[in-house]
Amino acid sequence: MRNTLLTTTALVLSAGIASADGHATITWSGSATAGVARDGEVAAVLKSKTGAAAGAAAIADTDDTADVSNKVTNAGTSTNSITTAALYQANLLAQVKANLAAMDAILDDADNTGQATTLTAGTSVTLLRTDIKNLRATAALGLADAGSASVDIAAQVVELNEDAAKLDAWFGTAKTATGDFKSYSEVNATVTAAVSLDNGMTVTAAMSVDAGTGYTFASDKTFDTAKTNGVALDNITLDTGTMGTIKLDSNAVAHLVDGDDDGAADVLYTNTIGSVTVNAAFDLNKDADATAVKGSTKVAWVAGVDTAGSALDVAGYTKTTIVTGVAADVQWSAKLSMPVSGGTAYVAMDEEGGNAFGASTTLSGLGLTFDSKLEALEEEISADRSNTVGLSYVMGSTTLGASWNSIEDGDQWGITAAYAGDGMTIAASTDEGSDWSVSGTVTVGSGATVVGGVNYTEDAYLGLSFAF
Repeated sequence: MRNTLLTTTALVLSAGIASADGHATITWSGSATAGVARDGEVAAVLKSKTGAAAGAAAIADTDDTADVSNKVTNAGTSTNSITTAALYQANLLAQVKANLAAMDAILDDADNTGQATTLTAGTSVTLLRTDIKNLRATAALGLADAGSASVDIAAQVVELNEDAAKLDAWFGTAKTATGDFKSYSEVNATVTAAVSLDNGMTVTAAMSVDAGTGYTFASDKTFDTAKTNGVALDNITLDTGTMGTIKLDSNAVAHLVDGDDDGAADVLYTNTIGSVTVNAAFDLNKDADATAVKGSTKVAWVAGVDTAGSALDVAGYTKTTIVTGVAADVQWSAKLSMPVSGGTAYVAMDEEGGNAFGASTTLSGLGLTFDSKLEALEEEISADRSNTVGLSYVMGSTTLGASWNSIEDGDQWGITAAYAGDGMTIAASTDEGSDWSVSGTVTVGSGATVVGGVNYTEDAYLGLSFAF
C-alpha cells in the first residue's frame, strides 16, 4: 500500500511537470570516479572465551545420563569420555562434518536441481570452512531459484551460520591477507525537475542513475557490487513556503536519533518557525513493535550429553545460539535545532524512547561540541548512554581535532588533522585502538581531482574523480 501510494504520487507529479508549460525547470548533475584499489587485511581472532568455556565445561561434566546410547555402552554408569581438550575438539569437528553432510543432502534435493555441492573428504577446520563456504554458495543459488524449497534452504543457512560460529569460537579465525589491486569505475548522474505552482508552492522530482563498480574508502566498506539496474527515483519534494517542506523518499529517510540502525523512514517534514528549525521523520510501514535486541553468538555446553559410543547428537555438546540483532521499529522521530549564544543547540526524540541532545560553540577560536545520545535499541536493553566531547582548532589552512566518548570500547578517544590549500587536501586520523587513516586529493583542473588513501588495514586506493 505504501509503495503504491508513493509511486502514484510520483506519476501524478511527473505528469504535472510535463503539463506545467513555462513553470518547469530541469537540471542535472553527475560525477565519475575510476582507479585502482585493494582490500586490506583482516586480523586474526583468537579462540573466544565462550569457546574455551564450552570446552572446559565439557571436560568437567560427568553426568551423561541424557545420552541413552552412552548409558547402555557404559552399563548405565555416568562417565565422561571427553576428558581432554583434544577429545572435545575431535568431537566438535566430527559433529560439524556430520551436520554439513546432512545439509548437503537437503540442498542437493530434487527441489534444488542445479545446486549440487561436492564436500571435501576431510574434517580439519580448514576443510570444514571450505565446505561451509561452498554450501553457502549453493544456498544462495537455491534462494535465487523460484522453484527451490526456499523455506528449507533458509533453515540450512541458519545451521551453516551456527556451525561456522562453533568453529570460530573454538579455533578463532585466521588472518586474511591484504588483497591484490583491482580496478574500479563508477558513474552517477541525477536529474531534477522542478515545477512552480500557481499557488506559490514548488514541487521537485529527482531521479538518479548509478552504473559501474565503485570503491568506498572505509575500514568496513570496500568495493561496491557491480550495478545491474542502477536507475532509481530518489524523491518527490513539496515546498509549501511558510508551511514547510515535505519530502517523500521510500525507505530512504534517516531517523533523527539513530539514523544508522532504525528502519528507514519514508517522509521527512522540515520547517523553520522563528529561529527554531523543526524536522520530523515518519515511517509508513506498520509498526511491528518487535523487541529490540543486540546481535550475539553464545557457545555453551549442554550438561549431561556425551557423544562417545553413540550417534552424533546434533543438539548436543556445543549448542550454539545465534541472536540476530533487531533494531527498534521506530515509526516517528523529531528534532528541534536553534541558535544559542555563539553556537547552536538541538534536542531529538523518537517513538521508542530514543533521545539525543547537544550543543556547539566557539570560544577564543576553539570549537567545542557536546553530544549525548541514547538510541532506541540501547534504551530497550538498558545500555549506557553515549556522551561525546569534541574539540577543534583552525590554524590557517590546518584544522586540528580531538574527541572523547564515554563508552569504554577501546576507541574512546580520537585525534584528527586536516589541511586544505593550494588545490590540495590531506586528512589524517587515529584513535585509542590505533585505527589510523590518511587520505588526500589534488585538483588537476577541469573539475578533475586525483584521490588516494591508505589505512591501518592496508586498504588503499588511487584514482581520478570529476564532476560534470
